[in-house]
Amino acid sequence: MKLTLRRFNNFLSVIVIVLGLYIAITPFLPVIGYWFTDKSPEASAPYGGGLAERVGSSSDAPPPQENRIVIPSIQVNEPILESSNIGVINDGGTWRRPNTATPTEDDNTVIVGHRWFGNEVSTFYHLDKVQPGQTLALYWEGEELLYEVVAKEIVDATAVQIEAPTDEKLLTIYTCDPIWTARNRLVIVAKPLVNDTNAQETEDV
Repeated sequence: MKLTLRRFNNFLSVIVIVLGLYIAITPFLPVIGYWFTDKSPEASAPYGGGLAERVGSSSDAPPPQENRIVIPSIQVNEPILESSNIGVINDGGTWRRPNTATPTEDDNTVIVGHRWFGNEVSTFYHLDKVQPGQTLALYWEGEELLYEVVAKEIVDATAVQIEAPTDEKLLTIYTCDPIWTARNRLVIVAKPLVNDTNAQETEDV
């Protein structure tokens, strides 16, 4: 009887240790996964067009039919979902704040995503790695829209001004900071990038 009880206690101890390790490691799974992510130009910019040219991707795939955001520097390629409630991204994806502009308007488009959430959702886990000068793209209604990151900052969660209207086209991306809290917002600001072809045509005129 004592031997059986000892074995049972040993078994419970092992279970507790394994669960403890799992809980401790789980928040870092996106980091581990990032090590093994395909970081080739084709994976970073999977659709043909200006973004592919800028990162050296040979992809000639047509732009996606659904609205998406692609950030090559952190291998983000996620749908942009439309809803009146942030719950739409509880299983992944990004959300265009419904009170902000669409990318085709001369105003502030605001897109948010979870940094870390239940069900291992970590759309913008690596958003802190994005740097000014880098290029990203929105695919909106079948059109590729290129942007250059111009600023990165951390603001208080109450800083509603990051969603304020603007007189020019602007893209604001944000997520929670630090990871696992909603105390602050990690904000990326980007401005439309005129592609080389259009710029050359303008010069020729």
